[in-house]
Amino acid sequence: MSEEEISQRVRHAFENGELVDQAMKKAGQRAYQYHAWTNTKLRVWRDGRVVEIDPKDPDAELPAGFEVPKSGTPPWVGL
Repeated sequence: MSEEEISQRVRHAFENGELVDQAMKKAGQRAYQYHAWTNTKLRVWRDGRVVEIDPKDPDAELPAGFEVPKSGTPPWVGL
């Protein structure tokens, strides 16, 4: 793929905010899944400060619109 083709794809992604939103959502879900799998707390920025979220806590306050990934082995296992 040429540099021009790459530039066009990147420009298109940023012109269409939905593509960036989808990528950010997927990255957040993978981070959440990783922290649940490794039993570590997830740190997020909320209201001007860092807040820890325990992904094993069913009552954890998650960002609006966030969907908890389905259980199972994370996709990076076995890489």
